[in-house]
Amino acid sequence: MAEKGAHLTGTTFIRPSIFEIVAQESFASTVEPAFKKILSFIVSFNIERYGHILRWEDEAFLIFNTILQRHYFNKYSASFSEAFYGLKRIAVSDSKDERNLSNERKKLSLMLIVLFPYIKNKLSRLSQEYKLAEVDGYTPKSKWQKLYRTCIVKGNAIFFMVYEFMVLYNYILYVSGKSPYTSPLLRLLSISLTYAKPEPTISISDLLRKIRDNSFGVSDSIDILQRSTTTFLEFGAFFLQFLSWWSEEHYFTNLLSLPIPPPPKIPETAKRYKGICPICCEAFRVHTVLSVSGYAFCYQCILPVIRRDKKCPVTNYPAKEDDLIRLYLD
Repeated sequence: MAEKGAHLTGTTFIRPSIFEIVAQESFASTVEPAFKKILSFIVSFNIERYGHILRWEDEAFLIFNTILQRHYFNKYSASFSEAFYGLKRIAVSDSKDERNLSNERKKLSLMLIVLFPYIKNKLSRLSQEYKLAEVDGYTPKSKWQKLYRTCIVKGNAIFFMVYEFMVLYNYILYVSGKSPYTSPLLRLLSISLTYAKPEPTISISDLLRKIRDNSFGVSDSIDILQRSTTTFLEFGAFFLQFLSWWSEEHYFTNLLSLPIPPPPKIPETAKRYKGICPICCEAFRVHTVLSVSGYAFCYQCILPVIRRDKKCPVTNYPAKEDDLIRLYLD
């Protein structure tokens, strides 16, 4: 414990291990899919009225993530995942500790940690969309459109490769002790990570004493509410991470050892669409199955519907592009 507290009095700081750095980054990557899963579950209760919200799930998470990270940066000088692992951010100049982050660095940290993943995901999805359109034989009419699509696809591939190389390069320098920075984004802001000082918490006895002495004020209520909310978020995130680990542990279950269920009854709606696409009511052009409902569509028909409505056009089940399975049949 004394070793971890050395950075509070000296000019140097104790560097977390690479395992803690990787663990908090892995933990941070689970927040977005967990939020979208919960949002999809809530919307599924009334998909007809609130299904359009799923079209803006990226923007909804952007707002949620901004509020969450802003609270943690203001209170702990760390992101949500960093605070969960007992870390905080410090400004580094010539390998010396400047103790606290300035408001400017907090704002820049917030902008990067919120906007960078959002732009990266949008660029990746746009690149994937253009790749699929090229596989389907779509050719842009204008040469400028073709150039734009090529730049997006090639640019995303180059950006991803360069960024991953920079991440690995920073890891190597950090492990070898030649750099205090754990990622390219932290290097850009001249910020490093260290262990945070444990936050003082009010005990149950102190709480009861304040209530007995009528000294329990509004500030104490707000403090308890903030701590309860923070504890709930951290416990929920830990639970989601545990479920992710549990599902991975049981992912490779031997399917042959499971009992064979009876075949489902074919509904009349499915019989009506036998051999034809439920959207264009014609023979399939590129067979594509929507996994959440089991119905087959033309790829060109179902893709814009999923992007627009975020649900199956037959069953109204919530769906996304990842649920589309293309069948390459002769």
